[in-house]
Amino acid sequence: EARTTLTTEDDTKTAWFMREPSERAAGEEQNNPLGLLILVGLLVVLWRFGGPAMVVFVIGLVVMIFLHELGHFLTARWTGMKVTQFFLGMGPRIWSIRRGEVEYGLRAIPAGAFVRIVGMNNLDPVEDPADAPRAYMNKSYPRRMLVITAGSMMHFLQAIVLFVVAFSVVGVADVDSAWSIRTISRLETGETPAVVAGLEVGDTVTAVDGIPTPTFGLLRDELMPRGGEDVTLDVRKASGGTETVTVRLAEVPTDAGGTVGFLGVGADFAGVERVSPLRALEPFGEVSKTSLSLIPRIFSPDRLANLGSLMFQGSKEVDMTSDEAQRPVSLVGVVRIAGSEEFDLASRIAWLAVINISVGLLNLIPLLPLDGGHAAIATYERVRSGVRGRRPYRADVAKLMPLTYGVVGVLGFLFVSTIWLDILRPIG
Repeated sequence: EARTTLTTEDDTKTAWFMREPSERAAGEEQNNPLGLLILVGLLVVLWRFGGPAMVVFVIGLVVMIFLHELGHFLTARWTGMKVTQFFLGMGPRIWSIRRGEVEYGLRAIPAGAFVRIVGMNNLDPVEDPADAPRAYMNKSYPRRMLVITAGSMMHFLQAIVLFVVAFSVVGVADVDSAWSIRTISRLETGETPAVVAGLEVGDTVTAVDGIPTPTFGLLRDELMPRGGEDVTLDVRKASGGTETVTVRLAEVPTDAGGTVGFLGVGADFAGVERVSPLRALEPFGEVSKTSLSLIPRIFSPDRLANLGSLMFQGSKEVDMTSDEAQRPVSLVGVVRIAGSEEFDLASRIAWLAVINISVGLLNLIPLLPLDGGHAAIATYERVRSGVRGRRPYRADVAKLMPLTYGVVGVLGFLFVSTIWLDILRPIG
Protein backbone atom coordinates (compact mmCIF):
# COMPACT_ATOMS: atom_id res chain seq x y z
CA GLU A 1 0.00 0.00 0.00
CA ALA A 2 1.12 3.61 -0.39
CA ARG A 3 3.17 4.77 2.57
CA THR A 4 4.24 7.99 4.25
CA THR A 5 7.40 9.99 4.89
CA LEU A 6 7.97 11.11 8.48
CA THR A 7 10.40 13.47 10.15
CA THR A 8 12.64 12.26 12.96
CA GLU A 9 10.65 14.29 15.48
CA ASP A 10 7.33 12.76 14.42
CA ASP A 11 8.75 9.24 14.42
CA THR A 12 8.41 9.16 18.19
CA LYS A 13 4.74 10.16 18.03
CA THR A 14 3.51 8.04 15.15
CA ALA A 15 2.44 4.41 15.21
CA TRP A 16 5.15 2.05 13.98
CA PHE A 17 2.97 0.73 11.16
CA MET A 18 2.66 4.25 9.72
CA ARG A 19 6.44 4.60 9.38
CA GLU A 20 8.87 3.38 6.76
CA PRO A 21 12.61 2.59 6.88
CA SER A 22 14.83 5.65 6.69
CA GLU A 23 16.02 6.88 3.33
CA ARG A 24 19.61 6.87 2.18
CA ALA A 25 21.29 9.90 0.70
CA ALA A 26 22.88 9.85 -2.74
CA GLY A 27 26.12 7.85 -2.69
CA GLU A 28 24.94 5.68 0.24
CA GLU A 29 23.51 2.88 -1.89
CA GLN A 30 23.94 -0.48 -0.22
CA ASN A 31 24.69 -4.02 -1.35
CA ASN A 32 24.00 -6.48 1.45
CA PRO A 33 25.36 -10.02 0.93
CA LEU A 34 23.55 -11.27 4.03
CA GLY A 35 20.18 -10.13 2.70
CA LEU A 36 20.90 -11.76 -0.64
CA LEU A 37 21.82 -14.97 1.17
CA ILE A 38 18.47 -14.91 3.03
CA LEU A 39 16.56 -14.49 -0.21
CA VAL A 40 18.44 -17.24 -2.02
CA GLY A 41 17.99 -19.52 1.00
CA LEU A 42 14.23 -19.00 0.97
CA LEU A 43 14.07 -19.88 -2.74
CA VAL A 44 16.19 -23.01 -2.21
CA VAL A 45 13.96 -24.21 0.63
CA LEU A 46 10.87 -23.52 -1.46
CA TRP A 47 12.33 -25.43 -4.43
CA ARG A 48 13.37 -28.33 -2.20
CA PHE A 49 10.00 -28.82 -0.51
CA GLY A 50 7.61 -27.42 -3.11
CA GLY A 51 9.25 -28.05 -6.46
CA PRO A 52 9.62 -25.75 -9.47
CA ALA A 53 5.86 -25.22 -9.90
CA MET A 54 5.61 -23.73 -6.42
CA VAL A 55 8.63 -21.48 -7.05
CA VAL A 56 7.07 -20.16 -10.25
CA PHE A 57 3.80 -19.51 -8.41
CA VAL A 58 5.63 -17.59 -5.66
CA ILE A 59 7.37 -15.52 -8.33
CA GLY A 60 3.89 -14.79 -9.69
CA LEU A 61 2.86 -13.51 -6.24
CA VAL A 62 5.96 -11.31 -6.08
CA VAL A 63 5.13 -9.89 -9.51
CA MET A 64 1.58 -9.27 -8.25
CA ILE A 65 2.90 -7.24 -5.31
CA PHE A 66 5.36 -5.38 -7.53
CA LEU A 67 2.60 -4.36 -9.96
CA HIS A 68 0.44 -3.16 -7.06
CA GLU A 69 3.17 -0.77 -5.98
CA LEU A 70 3.99 0.13 -9.56
CA GLY A 71 0.41 1.37 -9.87
CA HIS A 72 0.94 3.72 -6.92
CA PHE A 73 4.34 4.79 -8.22
CA LEU A 74 3.36 5.57 -11.81
CA THR A 75 0.16 7.43 -10.93
CA ALA A 76 1.92 9.42 -8.19
CA ARG A 77 4.63 10.52 -10.61
CA TRP A 78 2.07 11.25 -13.34
CA THR A 79 -0.02 13.44 -11.01
CA GLY A 80 3.03 15.42 -9.85
CA MET A 81 3.48 13.94 -6.37
CA LYS A 82 6.93 13.45 -4.86
CA VAL A 83 7.99 9.82 -4.50
CA THR A 84 11.18 9.14 -2.55
CA GLN A 85 11.36 5.32 -2.36
CA PHE A 86 10.27 2.28 -4.36
CA PHE A 87 11.29 -1.04 -2.76
CA LEU A 88 10.37 -4.61 -3.56
CA GLY A 89 10.41 -6.83 -0.48
CA MET A 90 10.61 -6.03 3.22
CA GLY A 91 13.29 -6.32 5.89
CA PRO A 92 16.99 -5.56 5.43
CA ARG A 93 18.19 -3.97 2.22
CA ILE A 94 19.86 -6.24 -0.30
CA TRP A 95 20.51 -3.57 -2.88
CA SER A 96 19.49 0.03 -3.46
CA ILE A 97 20.37 2.85 -5.82
CA ARG A 98 19.21 6.45 -6.09
CA ARG A 99 18.13 7.89 -9.40
CA GLY A 100 17.12 11.52 -9.11
CA GLU A 101 14.97 11.94 -6.01
CA VAL A 102 13.88 8.28 -5.86
CA GLU A 103 15.71 5.43 -4.14
CA TYR A 104 14.98 2.09 -5.83
CA GLY A 105 15.87 -1.16 -4.16
CA LEU A 106 15.35 -4.76 -3.17
CA ARG A 107 14.87 -6.12 0.34
CA ALA A 108 15.45 -9.60 1.70
CA ILE A 109 11.95 -10.87 2.55
CA PRO A 110 9.60 -11.30 -0.44
CA ALA A 111 6.49 -10.57 1.64
CA GLY A 112 5.49 -7.13 0.38
CA ALA A 113 6.71 -3.89 -1.15
CA PHE A 114 6.27 -0.18 -0.57
CA VAL A 115 6.27 3.21 -2.25
CA ARG A 116 6.92 6.33 -0.18
CA ILE A 117 4.94 9.45 -1.11
CA VAL A 118 5.48 12.66 0.86
CA GLY A 119 2.70 14.41 2.73
CA MET A 120 0.09 11.65 3.01
CA ASN A 121 -1.70 13.31 5.98
CA ASN A 122 -1.22 15.64 8.94
CA LEU A 123 1.02 13.07 10.67
CA ASP A 124 3.35 13.29 7.70
CA PRO A 125 4.68 16.87 7.58
CA VAL A 126 6.55 18.00 4.47
CA GLU A 127 10.15 18.68 5.49
CA ASP A 128 11.03 20.97 2.56
CA PRO A 129 8.52 23.80 1.97
CA ALA A 130 9.39 23.62 -1.72
CA ASP A 131 7.84 20.12 -1.80
CA ALA A 132 4.48 21.29 -0.38
CA PRO A 133 2.78 21.62 -3.82
CA ARG A 134 3.87 18.03 -4.57
CA ALA A 135 2.53 16.51 -1.34
CA TYR A 136 -0.23 13.92 -1.61
CA MET A 137 -2.58 15.78 0.72
CA ASN A 138 -2.24 19.01 -1.29
CA LYS A 139 -3.32 17.47 -4.59
CA SER A 140 -6.87 17.50 -5.93
CA TYR A 141 -9.36 14.87 -4.81
CA PRO A 142 -9.46 13.04 -8.19
CA ARG A 143 -5.67 12.79 -8.24
CA ARG A 144 -5.50 11.49 -4.68
CA MET A 145 -8.16 8.88 -5.40
CA LEU A 146 -6.40 7.80 -8.59
CA VAL A 147 -3.10 7.28 -6.76
CA ILE A 148 -4.47 5.55 -3.68
CA THR A 149 -6.73 3.13 -5.60
CA ALA A 150 -4.18 2.40 -8.33
CA GLY A 151 -2.83 -0.60 -6.41
CA SER A 152 -6.20 -2.35 -6.32
CA MET A 153 -6.90 -1.37 -9.93
CA MET A 154 -3.67 -3.11 -10.90
CA HIS A 155 -4.88 -6.26 -9.11
CA PHE A 156 -8.13 -6.21 -11.06
CA LEU A 157 -6.28 -5.63 -14.34
CA GLN A 158 -3.97 -8.54 -13.56
CA ALA A 159 -6.96 -10.78 -12.82
CA ILE A 160 -8.53 -9.93 -16.17
CA VAL A 161 -5.31 -10.72 -18.04
CA LEU A 162 -4.75 -13.94 -16.06
CA PHE A 163 -8.28 -15.24 -16.68
CA VAL A 164 -7.88 -14.62 -20.42
CA VAL A 165 -4.51 -16.37 -20.44
CA ALA A 166 -5.84 -19.33 -18.42
CA PHE A 167 -9.05 -19.96 -20.34
CA SER A 168 -8.38 -18.52 -23.82
CA VAL A 169 -4.67 -19.18 -24.34
CA VAL A 170 -3.71 -22.17 -22.14
CA GLY A 171 -7.16 -23.76 -22.01
CA VAL A 172 -8.87 -25.88 -19.38
CA ALA A 173 -9.14 -29.63 -19.24
CA ASP A 174 -11.81 -30.98 -21.58
CA VAL A 175 -13.98 -32.96 -19.15
CA ASP A 176 -16.19 -34.40 -21.91
CA SER A 177 -13.21 -36.06 -23.56
CA ALA A 178 -12.06 -37.40 -20.19
CA TRP A 179 -15.33 -39.23 -19.64
CA SER A 180 -14.78 -41.15 -22.88
CA ILE A 181 -11.71 -42.82 -21.36
CA ARG A 182 -12.17 -45.48 -18.71
CA THR A 183 -8.48 -46.33 -18.24
CA ILE A 184 -7.19 -45.36 -14.81
CA SER A 185 -4.62 -42.57 -15.16
CA ARG A 186 -3.99 -41.86 -11.48
CA LEU A 187 -4.72 -43.17 -8.00
CA GLU A 188 -5.58 -40.89 -5.09
CA THR A 189 -3.09 -41.05 -2.24
CA GLY A 190 -3.78 -42.96 0.96
CA GLU A 191 -5.59 -46.20 1.73
CA THR A 192 -8.36 -45.60 -0.78
CA PRO A 193 -10.68 -48.41 -1.93
CA ALA A 194 -8.79 -48.55 -5.23
CA VAL A 195 -5.46 -49.07 -3.46
CA VAL A 196 -6.98 -51.71 -1.17
CA ALA A 197 -8.38 -53.52 -4.23
CA GLY A 198 -4.97 -53.57 -5.87
CA LEU A 199 -5.91 -51.38 -8.83
CA GLU A 200 -3.03 -49.82 -10.76
CA VAL A 201 -2.51 -47.00 -13.24
CA GLY A 202 -3.29 -48.35 -16.72
CA ASP A 203 -5.98 -50.79 -15.51
CA THR A 204 -9.43 -50.55 -17.09
CA VAL A 205 -12.65 -51.12 -15.15
CA THR A 206 -14.94 -52.77 -17.68
CA ALA A 207 -17.98 -53.45 -15.47
CA VAL A 208 -19.49 -52.74 -12.03
CA ASP A 209 -21.61 -55.59 -10.60
CA GLY A 210 -21.87 -56.96 -14.12
CA ILE A 211 -23.04 -53.64 -15.62
CA PRO A 212 -20.70 -52.64 -18.50
CA THR A 213 -18.91 -49.29 -18.11
CA PRO A 214 -17.62 -48.41 -21.61
CA THR A 215 -16.78 -44.82 -20.55
CA PHE A 216 -15.33 -43.24 -17.44
CA GLY A 217 -18.49 -41.18 -17.08
CA LEU A 218 -20.62 -44.34 -16.85
CA LEU A 219 -18.17 -45.79 -14.32
CA ARG A 220 -18.58 -42.67 -12.20
CA ASP A 221 -22.37 -42.80 -12.50
CA GLU A 222 -22.41 -46.40 -11.25
CA LEU A 223 -20.14 -45.70 -8.27
CA MET A 224 -21.41 -42.36 -6.95
CA PRO A 225 -24.75 -43.65 -5.54
CA ARG A 226 -23.06 -46.63 -3.84
CA GLY A 227 -21.13 -45.01 -1.00
CA GLY A 228 -20.42 -47.47 1.81
CA GLU A 229 -21.51 -50.46 -0.30
CA ASP A 230 -19.54 -53.45 -1.58
CA VAL A 231 -19.19 -53.50 -5.37
CA THR A 232 -17.65 -56.05 -7.72
CA LEU A 233 -15.37 -54.67 -10.41
CA ASP A 234 -14.33 -56.44 -13.60
CA VAL A 235 -10.83 -55.20 -14.37
CA ARG A 236 -8.64 -55.55 -17.45
CA LYS A 237 -5.09 -55.30 -16.09
CA ALA A 238 -2.46 -53.10 -17.70
CA SER A 239 -0.02 -56.02 -17.37
CA GLY A 240 -2.38 -58.32 -19.27
CA GLY A 241 -5.25 -60.58 -18.31
CA THR A 242 -8.43 -59.82 -16.35
CA GLU A 243 -9.55 -60.18 -12.78
CA THR A 244 -12.62 -59.58 -10.64
CA VAL A 245 -12.29 -57.74 -7.31
CA THR A 246 -14.80 -56.81 -4.63
CA VAL A 247 -14.26 -53.57 -2.73
CA ARG A 248 -16.22 -51.39 -0.32
CA LEU A 249 -16.59 -47.83 -1.61
CA ALA A 250 -15.79 -44.97 0.73
CA GLU A 251 -18.38 -42.31 1.54
CA VAL A 252 -17.47 -38.70 0.78
CA PRO A 253 -19.75 -35.93 2.12
CA THR A 254 -21.18 -33.38 -0.32
CA ASP A 255 -22.05 -29.70 0.15
CA ALA A 256 -25.73 -30.65 -0.01
CA GLY A 257 -25.36 -32.79 3.11
CA GLY A 258 -25.38 -36.22 1.47
CA THR A 259 -22.60 -38.60 0.50
CA VAL A 260 -21.24 -40.10 -2.72
CA GLY A 261 -19.33 -43.26 -3.41
CA PHE A 262 -15.58 -42.89 -3.74
CA LEU A 263 -13.20 -45.38 -5.36
CA GLY A 264 -10.12 -43.16 -5.63
CA VAL A 265 -9.22 -43.28 -9.34
CA GLY A 266 -8.87 -40.56 -11.96
CA ALA A 267 -9.14 -40.32 -15.74
CA ASP A 268 -6.80 -38.77 -18.28
CA PHE A 269 -7.96 -35.57 -19.92
CA ALA A 270 -7.52 -36.13 -23.64
CA GLY A 271 -7.42 -32.46 -24.56
CA VAL A 272 -8.10 -28.88 -23.57
CA GLU A 273 -10.94 -26.49 -24.28
CA ARG A 274 -10.32 -22.83 -25.06
CA VAL A 275 -13.01 -20.18 -24.85
CA SER A 276 -13.33 -16.65 -26.22
CA PRO A 277 -11.79 -13.79 -24.18
CA LEU A 278 -15.28 -12.51 -23.34
CA ARG A 279 -16.27 -15.88 -21.88
CA ALA A 280 -12.93 -16.04 -20.08
CA LEU A 281 -13.92 -12.87 -18.20
CA GLU A 282 -17.11 -14.39 -16.78
CA PRO A 283 -15.33 -15.70 -13.64
CA PHE A 284 -14.17 -12.16 -12.82
CA GLY A 285 -17.66 -11.04 -11.81
CA GLU A 286 -18.43 -14.30 -10.02
CA VAL A 287 -15.20 -14.27 -8.00
CA SER A 288 -15.63 -10.57 -7.15
CA LYS A 289 -19.15 -11.18 -5.87
CA THR A 290 -18.05 -14.17 -3.80
CA SER A 291 -15.05 -12.31 -2.35
CA LEU A 292 -17.21 -9.35 -1.36
CA SER A 293 -19.55 -11.67 0.52
CA LEU A 294 -16.68 -13.50 2.25
CA ILE A 295 -14.73 -10.47 3.52
CA PRO A 296 -17.26 -9.55 6.26
CA ARG A 297 -17.36 -13.18 7.37
CA ILE A 298 -13.57 -13.40 7.62
CA PHE A 299 -13.56 -10.50 10.09
CA SER A 300 -16.60 -11.61 12.08
CA PRO A 301 -16.00 -12.23 15.82
CA ASP A 302 -17.19 -15.83 15.49
CA ARG A 303 -14.75 -16.59 12.68
CA LEU A 304 -11.84 -14.94 14.49
CA ALA A 305 -12.66 -16.86 17.69
CA ASN A 306 -12.82 -20.09 15.70
CA LEU A 307 -9.36 -19.45 14.27
CA GLY A 308 -8.05 -18.92 17.78
CA SER A 309 -9.53 -22.19 19.02
CA LEU A 310 -8.18 -24.16 16.04
CA MET A 311 -4.65 -23.08 16.92
CA PHE A 312 -4.83 -25.24 20.07
CA GLN A 313 -6.32 -28.39 18.52
CA GLY A 314 -3.10 -30.13 17.54
CA SER A 315 -1.63 -30.88 14.15
CA LYS A 316 -3.23 -32.88 11.34
CA GLU A 317 -4.07 -32.60 7.66
CA VAL A 318 -7.54 -31.14 7.18
CA ASP A 319 -9.83 -32.78 4.64
CA MET A 320 -10.86 -30.46 1.81
CA THR A 321 -14.54 -31.36 2.33
CA SER A 322 -14.63 -30.56 6.07
CA ASP A 323 -16.05 -27.42 7.66
CA GLU A 324 -12.58 -26.39 8.83
CA ALA A 325 -11.45 -26.20 5.22
CA GLN A 326 -13.64 -23.08 4.85
CA ARG A 327 -11.30 -21.04 7.06
CA PRO A 328 -9.07 -18.28 5.59
CA VAL A 329 -5.63 -19.34 4.38
CA SER A 330 -2.32 -17.49 4.43
CA LEU A 331 0.18 -17.15 1.59
CA VAL A 332 1.68 -20.40 2.89
CA GLY A 333 -1.64 -22.13 2.30
CA VAL A 334 -2.18 -20.40 -1.03
CA VAL A 335 1.21 -21.57 -2.29
CA ARG A 336 0.67 -25.09 -0.95
CA ILE A 337 -2.72 -25.41 -2.64
CA ALA A 338 -1.33 -24.08 -5.92
CA GLY A 339 1.48 -26.64 -5.74
CA SER A 340 -0.97 -29.53 -5.55
CA GLU A 341 -0.70 -32.12 -8.30
CA GLU A 342 -4.41 -31.64 -8.97
CA PHE A 343 -3.70 -28.09 -10.23
CA ASP A 344 -2.73 -27.90 -13.90
CA LEU A 345 -1.19 -24.80 -15.49
CA ALA A 346 -4.52 -23.17 -16.27
CA SER A 347 -5.76 -23.79 -12.72
CA ARG A 348 -2.67 -22.19 -11.22
CA ILE A 349 -3.03 -19.13 -13.44
CA ALA A 350 -6.73 -18.82 -12.57
CA TRP A 351 -5.92 -19.28 -8.86
CA LEU A 352 -3.50 -16.36 -9.09
CA ALA A 353 -6.29 -14.31 -10.68
CA VAL A 354 -8.60 -15.16 -7.77
CA ILE A 355 -5.93 -14.04 -5.30
CA ASN A 356 -5.55 -10.74 -7.15
CA ILE A 357 -9.27 -10.04 -6.91
CA SER A 358 -9.40 -10.92 -3.21
CA VAL A 359 -6.36 -8.81 -2.33
CA GLY A 360 -7.60 -5.90 -4.43
CA LEU A 361 -10.99 -5.86 -2.70
CA LEU A 362 -9.50 -6.41 0.77
CA ASN A 363 -7.18 -3.47 0.30
CA LEU A 364 -10.15 -1.18 -0.44
CA ILE A 365 -11.70 -1.66 3.01
CA PRO A 366 -12.11 1.97 4.22
CA LEU A 367 -9.89 1.61 7.29
CA LEU A 368 -6.28 2.62 7.92
CA PRO A 369 -3.62 1.41 7.30
CA LEU A 370 -5.19 -0.06 4.14
CA ASP A 371 -5.36 2.00 0.96
CA GLY A 372 -9.12 2.16 1.38
CA GLY A 373 -8.56 4.08 4.63
CA HIS A 374 -6.60 6.77 2.80
CA ALA A 375 -9.35 6.89 0.16
CA ALA A 376 -12.00 7.31 2.88
CA ILE A 377 -10.03 10.19 4.43
CA ALA A 378 -9.69 11.91 1.04
CA THR A 379 -13.45 11.54 0.46
CA TYR A 380 -14.29 12.87 3.92
CA GLU A 381 -12.00 15.86 3.41
CA ARG A 382 -13.59 16.54 0.03
CA VAL A 383 -17.09 16.56 1.55
CA ARG A 384 -16.06 18.75 4.49
CA SER A 385 -14.27 21.16 2.15
CA GLY A 386 -17.47 21.50 0.12
CA VAL A 387 -19.50 22.23 3.24
CA ARG A 388 -16.95 24.90 4.20
CA GLY A 389 -17.38 26.66 0.87
CA ARG A 390 -14.41 24.97 -0.85
CA ARG A 391 -11.99 26.00 1.89
CA PRO A 392 -9.52 23.12 2.26
CA TYR A 393 -10.22 20.85 5.22
CA ARG A 394 -7.65 18.40 6.61
CA ALA A 395 -8.70 15.54 8.87
CA ASP A 396 -6.74 14.88 12.06
CA VAL A 397 -5.53 11.34 11.42
CA ALA A 398 -4.25 11.08 14.99
CA LYS A 399 -7.87 10.68 16.14
CA LEU A 400 -8.13 7.53 14.02
CA MET A 401 -5.14 5.85 15.66
CA PRO A 402 -7.11 3.85 18.29
CA LEU A 403 -9.27 2.34 15.52
CA THR A 404 -6.21 1.81 13.34
CA TYR A 405 -4.46 -0.05 16.15
CA GLY A 406 -7.47 -2.34 16.32
CA VAL A 407 -7.37 -2.97 12.56
CA VAL A 408 -3.65 -3.71 12.69
CA GLY A 409 -4.25 -6.07 15.60
CA VAL A 410 -6.91 -8.02 13.70
CA LEU A 411 -4.78 -8.18 10.56
CA GLY A 412 -1.81 -9.29 12.63
CA PHE A 413 -3.88 -12.02 14.29
CA LEU A 414 -5.11 -13.25 10.90
CA PHE A 415 -1.55 -13.24 9.58
CA VAL A 416 -0.15 -15.27 12.48
CA SER A 417 -3.07 -17.65 12.97
CA THR A 418 -3.49 -18.58 9.31
CA ILE A 419 0.24 -19.23 8.86
CA TRP A 420 0.25 -21.31 12.06
CA LEU A 421 -2.71 -23.37 10.86
CA ASP A 422 -1.40 -23.74 7.30
CA ILE A 423 1.76 -25.29 8.74
CA LEU A 424 0.28 -27.47 11.51
CA ARG A 425 -3.21 -28.12 10.09
CA PRO A 426 -2.82 -27.77 6.30
CA ILE A 427 -5.85 -28.11 4.07
CA GLY A 428 -5.22 -30.98 1.69
